[in-house]
Formats: sequence, structure tokens, C-alpha cells
Amino acid sequence: MGISKNNDLTAEDRLRLEGRGWLVRQPADFRTALLDNCLLMTLGAGESAMHLGGEDGGLYGLIDGWLDVLISPGAMEPTLVHVATTGWWFGDSALLTRSPKRGAHVARTPCRIAHLPAEAAARLDRDGLDIWRRIAFISVGVIDHAFAVVAANRCPHPLERSKLTLRILLGEGLPFAAGAPLDPPVLPISQAEFAEIANLSRNAAGDALRQLAQEGMIRLGYREIEVVHQKALGLA
Repeated sequence: MGISKNNDLTAEDRLRLEGRGWLVRQPADFRTALLDNCLLMTLGAGESAMHLGGEDGGLYGLIDGWLDVLISPGAMEPTLVHVATTGWWFGDSALLTRSPKRGAHVARTPCRIAHLPAEAAARLDRDGLDIWRRIAFISVGVIDHAFAVVAANRCPHPLERSKLTLRILLGEGLPFAAGAPLDPPVLPISQAEFAEIANLSRNAAGDALRQLAQEGMIRLGYREIEVVHQKALGLA
């Protein structure tokens, strides 16, 4: 893992973050000030941006690449709950409350991440940018995401639950926690990983995905799922 000592965010990096997810909904002066204070973090596949229980502070925004989002409630083993890409921000809960982190973010692919250190966040607060209230919107987005997952998991029908899970993975209706809709909408996950995220058995998830593929809604590839008929999933 590498962290730049200087602000090495490129103009393209800034455009990607300012145009997706949480940051696009913030005032221009806030977007500029926040990105001016971010450092560049690079991760290789398998490296962690944040560890469960860690207490190092800061806010993180995924510029490009894919991150596995894992949680471990109580004494449970970590479980994969989401796969995130450009526009996903995290670290907000620990930064706001100065408490141990509740999730882990592991690079599925090489990643570039904007990192706002805790001391930089405090400096922006002193500058009167209302940073804590603005960061709280990320937490609201995570709550919205969690509620969407709970609602999907209450659906008893594997096919419908699979449709709902695909919508969540693509960020449908999740403006603060997720990035913009994927273009192209290709998820780099296996069927087994999809089953874990959807809280389905591998057989049930596999049957549902194959049915969606036969109906032309998705295309199944090697460790990837592409949504090719978004209207059928209620995405357009």
C-alpha cells in the first residue's frame, strides 16, 4: 500500500470523484477544499484500505478500481456485503465518532483512493466548512444501503431477491453511499460471491442467475455479471 506525502490527485481523479456519489451533491467550495486536502492512496489487489476494529482516522473516496466491503457483526466471521467502485466513500463512522471501524475494505483490483486524514478534516471544520454535517450524509447513505439489503433479504423468492440485489450492487436509489450507475454495468463478481452478498445458497443463486441470463436480462461471464437489460430489473 502506498500513501502519497503530497496531493497527487490528478485533474481526472478530481473530476471522477466530483461527478459521482456523495461528493457531487455537495457545494462547489466544499468539494474543492476537501479534494485539496486529500492524499493519494494506492492499493494492490488483496491489500486493505481499512481494517475491522482499526482506529486510524480519516475519510476515503474510491477514485477507480473495485473494493470488497466486509463486515463482522459481533463475533461473526467477516462476510462480503458489497463490491464498491468509483464514488464510494467510507471511514465516516469512525471519523465522526472516533470509534473502532465497523468494516473492512479490501482491494479486489488495483485501486486509487483519495484519503482525507483526520487532522485535515479538523482543519476544514475550523475553516467553517460544516464538514461534519456533510460527512454525516455518507453515514445516511450507508444506512439507506443497509435498509435496502435488509428489505431484499426479506424477499422469500430467490429470483426476486437476486433482482433486488443486482439493483443494490449497481447503486440504484443510493445517491450518497454509491457512485453513479455503472457504464457499462458489469460487476466483477462470481456467482458464489453473488450468493454470499444476496444471502442465498449457491444453488438458489445459480438457478436465479441462469434464469435471468436465459431471459436476456444479464450475461454471465467468468467471475463477472453484466446487466444487459436494465429496464427488466427496474433500473431504467
